Amino acid sequence: MTAQPPSESGSCFFERNPNLELSRRAFVEGVGTLLLMLIITAAGLTAQRLSAGNNQLVLLVSALATSGALVGLILAFGSVSGGHFNPLITVLQWLAGDRKLNCTIAYVFAQFAGGILGALIASRLLDSGGHTPSSLTLNSTLVFSEILAATGLMIVVFGCSRSGLSLTGPFAVGAWLVSAILAFPSASYANPAIAVSALFATGPVGLTWDIASVYVPAQIGGALVALLVVSVAFPRPAQLGGSARYEETLK
Repeated sequence: MTAQPPSESGSCFFERNPNLELSRRAFVEGVGTLLLMLIITAAGLTAQRLSAGNNQLVLLVSALATSGALVGLILAFGSVSGGHFNPLITVLQWLAGDRKLNCTIAYVFAQFAGGILGALIASRLLDSGGHTPSSLTLNSTLVFSEILAATGLMIVVFGCSRSGLSLTGPFAVGAWLVSAILAFPSASYANPAIAVSALFATGPVGLTWDIASVYVPAQIGGALVALLVVSVAFPRPAQLGGSARYEETLK
């Protein structure tokens, strides 16, 4: 019998069938990240065009579009790949012993490639100009904001997973993201694939190299903090053997 991941049902954040070909699971991660970045970029461009300079409206539209798209994509693809679309989730699962290294590398590569392609497609379809990054000015507040955003997101993801609440995970992720995007000054990218892809995006979501190069380490730091918090909140000494068996089934 195929071992089940710690999330029990395997419908979100852990794939339902870890014996499925890795190429197929990684492909789904790439497509999902592409569609997510496509929506993020396109929503920002559309809101910017229709808002007549109202930045608050642009932020609200972006928050709703991002969270809605992510919930839908996790529900659609979660059973195939786990529905990560974020290297932080994939790498933290590897660090926790729930995913093998070759699977982690394949997922992360697909996520970055998909995100960049999504940004390019959206920018090509909806904007004829060149790269127009957001007006964010790099400072310590933005860095701390991005750390908090990533920490909170990973706590929600892994808290739902380890609580056996995988079916509610997509909605919890969406709720956190819409709140964090509206609340934090960094706009809460909380995803290295999205932050790097934003280098190729036009409109409000676009980032400059100096901001993206700081956001990504901040997100990684926040994810590690979250892993510590989750490890304390949800210790799994009795499940370590099960996790190891699950790891052996991953390709």
